[in-house]
Amino acid sequence: MHDLVKSVTIAGLLHDIGKVLHRGTNVDGRAHSISGREWINKFTDEQTILDCIRYHHHQEIAGAKLKTDSAAYIVYLADNISSGVDRREIEGEKAVSGFDKNRSQESIYNLLNNSNGKAARKVAAINEKINYPLDVKDYNPASDYNRIISGMNESLSGINFQDEYVNSLLELSEAYLSYVPSSTYLGEIADISLFDHSKITAALAACIAQYLENHQRADYQKELFKNRHSFYQEKAFCLFSCDISGVQQFIYTISSKGALKGLRSRSFYLELLLENLADEILRACSLYRTNLLYTGGGHAYILLPNTAKARNNAAEATQNINRKLMEYFGARLYVAYGLQECSANELMNKTEDPEGYSNIFRSLAAQVAERKLRRYSAEDLRQLNNSPTDKAGRECGVCGVSSRLEERTEGVFCQTCAAFTDTSRMLIEPDSVFVVANQELNGPSLPLFSSRGEELYFYAFKVNKVKELLQKSPDKVVRIYSKNTYRTGFTLATKLWLGDYAATNQDGDLKTFAELAASSGGIGRLGVLRADVDNMGAAFVSGFVREKATENKYRYLTLSRTATLSRSLSIFFKYYLNDLLANGGEFNLLAPAKQRNIVVVYSGGDDLFLVGAWNEVLSAAIDIRRAFARYTGNTLTLSAGFAMFESGYPIARMAAETAQLEDSAKHHRYQGKVKNSISLFGLEMGGGQLIAQHTYDWDTFENQVLGEKYTVIDSIFSGGGDYGNSFLYNIIDLLRQAESDTINIARLAYLLARREPDHKADDELKRNYRNFSQCVYRWTLKDEDRRQLITAIMIYIYYNRDVKEEQA
Repeated sequence: MHDLVKSVTIAGLLHDIGKVLHRGTNVDGRAHSISGREWINKFTDEQTILDCIRYHHHQEIAGAKLKTDSAAYIVYLADNISSGVDRREIEGEKAVSGFDKNRSQESIYNLLNNSNGKAARKVAAINEKINYPLDVKDYNPASDYNRIISGMNESLSGINFQDEYVNSLLELSEAYLSYVPSSTYLGEIADISLFDHSKITAALAACIAQYLENHQRADYQKELFKNRHSFYQEKAFCLFSCDISGVQQFIYTISSKGALKGLRSRSFYLELLLENLADEILRACSLYRTNLLYTGGGHAYILLPNTAKARNNAAEATQNINRKLMEYFGARLYVAYGLQECSANELMNKTEDPEGYSNIFRSLAAQVAERKLRRYSAEDLRQLNNSPTDKAGRECGVCGVSSRLEERTEGVFCQTCAAFTDTSRMLIEPDSVFVVANQELNGPSLPLFSSRGEELYFYAFKVNKVKELLQKSPDKVVRIYSKNTYRTGFTLATKLWLGDYAATNQDGDLKTFAELAASSGGIGRLGVLRADVDNMGAAFVSGFVREKATENKYRYLTLSRTATLSRSLSIFFKYYLNDLLANGGEFNLLAPAKQRNIVVVYSGGDDLFLVGAWNEVLSAAIDIRRAFARYTGNTLTLSAGFAMFESGYPIARMAAETAQLEDSAKHHRYQGKVKNSISLFGLEMGGGQLIAQHTYDWDTFENQVLGEKYTVIDSIFSGGGDYGNSFLYNIIDLLRQAESDTINIARLAYLLARREPDHKADDELKRNYRNFSQCVYRWTLKDEDRRQLITAIMIYIYYNRDVKEEQA
């Protein structure tokens, strides 16, 4: 049975590869299924795979003399479900019209949230540079397709079409087919990539194979071809969802010593914990990562067959891992999960209930929420209350637990916190490869757990050491993860997108909080940025509903689009973010374009946490927002909190106070809109309560606060004026007092007049100061302009405050 699952998974990934060949310069005029089968035959002669590729369309399979139990029927139906329709025409046929092989892949954001975008992406393999959607005109992608074909040809030559290489094939497909349209038919929306379509096809095919095997229905021709419309209605599939609880407490409940290393390691560990949980469930269910629809931000979705075995294995794996988490971390970490059976029609959103597809996710969310409220059984609670403690009454100096302790020069630590520190440097090495082993190896390790509740061990090694381990002791290796790099030549390998940008010192170590603060321009402070995507939950559940459509407003709400959207967001926050930080971005008013003095604490499926030199973090915030708006065609927005701290301030307080600002940005209202804002600095008294005074929508902050008011302030200082920050402090004081007493407006006018340059001053300075004085007075008269001016002056003072002034 597992051989069948393997074969249909591989065939699902490669079934449409002929489309790529058809769109290059060497077109042979045959159907893409024929060209694809012939091309793949260079790399494998497995007949099952070749038949699935050759006969995955209705016209072809109807006339083929295949056995009734041919796997081609499985891939055929999976392809139809993934597409959402039974295709009437086949791309690549000579006589077929309606296809434009030069058509680019349209942006998945074009239809999101009732938009009507037309942007598309050029054909390309994934690399660190963002492939922004453009207004593509007069574009002939043939030469780009040739490069895709050449790259795939070289990579496939190093892959064995066996069980241990299936995930490598998945990585290869993602690398080369993410910006290739699945269909170039002019009668369809071309916003699904060939990779996403093929991955969903592979996932569905594996589920169908296991579901029918479980019910001892081996006549695939009857079940999936002749009676396919009946099968569409069967609850053949099951969606699994899980969510890690306790993330905030786990990450931030640490001491200040080595805090940044601990933050990074703990954040990475949670990502790894989720990835490993997903892989353990997939292995228990005899499936591959093609069935992992999404991981990020502590959440995961897996497509399973609706069989008792798959449902029980997924539930038991989660429960077993929860018991190990309780043993190692007490009640701090918990994985809540849900399982929801569904039919192909529901996944395609083709049921009588127009909310059928959305209801799958609503049910899962309700189950997860329910389990979060009822985490532990009576036996679990007894175990928690009887956790071992240190006889001498000692506690870990980082997390405070009193078990598994060890003494080090720096103090007493639990074994896990010690391992977080020990592995932190290897985690930031660009060529590190991560090994999950079933036995202890040499070097520091972090604890992971199998689906059966057994200990596994996570190690970060150099590439050569991993190769040696695979040669000498392959039985010790459970799986391998690489970060942001495709390693298709490794067996058992999986690439993880990781937002891992980190500023390092001369010794190659992660910069400390103190070093980051010292790297700041002006005042030596840490900047902390927390941001996430606005209304993300609604976008996943109903973002593709066309509210203004006169008929079938749910037609674009499908599994393929949801999967494409989630992957697109993940790759932005987990991969493209690294390049935005490494190359300084475009905004350089507060920091020159260079590698940023910033460390990514985490950057997940739709959110991020950055810490670094304050002026560079604030500049990066604008860069990220600009890039995100361009990437999503302004269909999604970000809200963010930005705060500044001394390097010794408790990290838990930094996180909490910045989270308050982020929440203020989420509730900010402007011009009839809400969210899409940034809140800065901290809460201040206003109207008898604490409020976030410095909260603005992004455009106002960038254009009015910085682009207008900050620039006017800078003009009198950069033009040679000798005013000093005390002048600006006096202005701020009068501006604040003017809110309650208008006499201070007159005092401000007097101050501005008194500091006007004398007749000996440079003419340009005189002009600049005259403009400055007039603008400041005019802005003082309007509440909103006055508020913006105060923010701009504060930023200017921070950026131009020298060390002597800070120490005074």
